[in-house]
Amino acid sequence: MIKVYVVDDEKLVRRGIIGLIDWERYGMEVVGDTGSSEEALDFLRRQETDILFSDLEMPGLSGIAFLQEVKKIRPGIQIVVLTMHQEFELIQQALRLGILDYVTKAQIEDENVDAFMDGVIRRYSEKKRQEVQQEKRADTSEVYIWILSDRRDTEKAEMELRENHFNVERLGEHCLILPGTSNIILLKSIIERWDRENCTLLELKQVLGIPYDRIREKMDTIIGRRLFQDRIKGCFCYSYQFPQLQEEVRGCGRKEALQICTEMCFMTDSRCYEEGMEKIKKAELSVEERIAVFYHFSLHWAEFSGKEISGYFEETGGFVWWYQWKEGFDEVRALVLGRIGGMDEKLATMEAIHEAMQYIRDHMDQDVTLEELLRLTGMSKSYFSKKFKAVTGKTFVTYLNDLRIESAKKYLEETDQPVYWIARQVGYADERYFRRIFRERTGENPKKYRQND
Repeated sequence: MIKVYVVDDEKLVRRGIIGLIDWERYGMEVVGDTGSSEEALDFLRRQETDILFSDLEMPGLSGIAFLQEVKKIRPGIQIVVLTMHQEFELIQQALRLGILDYVTKAQIEDENVDAFMDGVIRRYSEKKRQEVQQEKRADTSEVYIWILSDRRDTEKAEMELRENHFNVERLGEHCLILPGTSNIILLKSIIERWDRENCTLLELKQVLGIPYDRIREKMDTIIGRRLFQDRIKGCFCYSYQFPQLQEEVRGCGRKEALQICTEMCFMTDSRCYEEGMEKIKKAELSVEERIAVFYHFSLHWAEFSGKEISGYFEETGGFVWWYQWKEGFDEVRALVLGRIGGMDEKLATMEAIHEAMQYIRDHMDQDVTLEELLRLTGMSKSYFSKKFKAVTGKTFVTYLNDLRIESAKKYLEETDQPVYWIARQVGYADERYFRRIFRERTGENPKKYRQND
């Protein structure tokens, strides 16, 4: 039974609370009551008590000072505060002390008491569960954690392990934890029958005495960072020394990752590429940010690589591990290097054309002129025109208009903005000229294109 003690300086209030609540229904029993804070503290020193129902305003030691003293005597005790009014400042202080709940005395009536007590017992049970979990520690030097991609698979896997007499418990919706076992061969044979790409076995070593809640907290780091980085195609079993997981080597952020993967040396210099990839691998990126970085990278080098990226999101939708992203980066780089090598151009020239292409992309909504690009690259008109077409397959004017029209298509597909507004956004001051160029490249006028989309 849960032992309850009631403290209130008004005897009638105490009697009313004790008599109104069906304590047995909630697995509770009242082990005493008092109107004095001193008597209450003396009782708590002598008697084990689980929940204290207490007023905040009493003669002698009262308020927050009383609750603080109670916590010193019984650190694990749960407290429900009884108050006459909604004394928000006091209640806030009490909440910061970790009280279980609070209730005004006017609320303890027949129509409210059941709902209130249901909430009290629910929160009490949850706190006790958390305390047990926090206190529970690994009793072996290693534990095994089986990670599955689907919650329903986790339920099936747990059942299969129990049928094979494994000691197993849940660690979140997608993980099963097993203490060190002598049946590791049997465990691996069971896991091997599952889809290797969608399940993983982790062996955490040097965990003896480590609280399970700490292991639980570290799982996000292991799955989201270490395992993401270390995963090898076809491999499902990985071993980590738990103390080493505290030492995380940080990579770069999203902005730096974007900058790294769009630099020419990242493509042309093997050492620069490997160093950059290591930084991106360890980058502080969410899944969404990683997708965005790879998309920007693929889009940036699309013209150099000749790779069609229209199916990009379908392709990357199944990427989970770093090796999959690495294969994607490697593929684009190989295509870029193959094309650059086939052109037999000097690196300085390629970098200059690459810079010119980036400038056009960044300023296509403005009046970009060939003269600006010649100043940027330091090339003559004829030499620039020749090399630009060799790289892009297009003249400068065609390249610029194609970029503008592609951007205009997106505005037409994704916004309700009028055509004249879109024309200005993509660099055409003359709406009639924009309509003519748009029709030449798409076979439709902008209005018709929007209707057909």
